[in-house]
Amino acid sequence: MVELIIVGILVYFFIVKPFLKRREEKNWSSFLSIPENVKELIVNEDVFELAEFLVHLELKKEYAMMRMILEAIEHKGFSFAKRVDRIRNEMRIKAGLGSLKHF
Repeated sequence: MVELIIVGILVYFFIVKPFLKRREEKNWSSFLSIPENVKELIVNEDVFELAEFLVHLELKKEYAMMRMILEAIEHKGFSFAKRVDRIRNEMRIKAGLGSLKHF
């Protein structure tokens, strides 16, 4: 039992923690790279405007900008990203793009 706890702690410190730190840095750099008006939407947690903007970018096939915005949204927090994804999924269906794969 003690060995299992030690292995769990080692896995956390050597695998999970570095992964989360790298992901956090990537999301922060994406946040800094996006336009100011989109940063303001993220800070104000304007879920509907962000979802609408993401669907608009997808319709225009601007996937690089869309990916950066999604990473910046993840920087704000998992629950916020989940709320944006729910609204975005509904807007995608209405726009004829189909539903998101993970829904």
